[in-house]
Amino acid sequence: MQIDMSIAQQVLRPVRLVKPDDILAYVDEHMITRCLYGWWFDEVLPVPRDNCYEIGGKHLLYIGIAPSAGKASTSAHVKRRLWRNHVCGAVRGSTLRLSLAALLKDELDLSFYRDSGNRIRMPKDCEEKLTSWIKRHAAISFMQHNTPWELEWELLQNSAQFPLNIILSNHPFKSILRPLRQALGRD
Repeated sequence: MQIDMSIAQQVLRPVRLVKPDDILAYVDEHMITRCLYGWWFDEVLPVPRDNCYEIGGKHLLYIGIAPSAGKASTSAHVKRRLWRNHVCGAVRGSTLRLSLAALLKDELDLSFYRDSGNRIRMPKDCEEKLTSWIKRHAAISFMQHNTPWELEWELLQNSAQFPLNIILSNHPFKSILRPLRQALGRD
């Protein structure tokens, strides 16, 4: 299914970026229940930025959706995904957090272990370091969309502009990021 990519401009070329601390209020204010979102990072993150969208010194490096296909659509789900999983969550619940942790492992002095279910984890103090880093160096763009999974798929299949996406990604940085994540114990 071919989608008109001009509708994604709210994420790709937003009027403004939202700070992580403002996510919950933004979702409520704009009554977002299903969305495509983009994560923008400043130059501190060691990721190639060729052909990535840029606004005010931040580059769009990752896109995601909430909810996933077939899930209930509520603002609570969107807020939980963005706030609890990506901003303040644990590496085991967010592919974005895991990728950031893999890239920032040495810089932030992060440590990892396996839980009883053999899932990768970080101690609480390391999760807090990563959360603080995200709040200082990231911003988000959003757009309400009834089928965000279709838009995400189309963007990832037809572009190599999102170096932190792994699944469906065509970005060459995937070949560097995947081994860094695997070294922590997860693909």
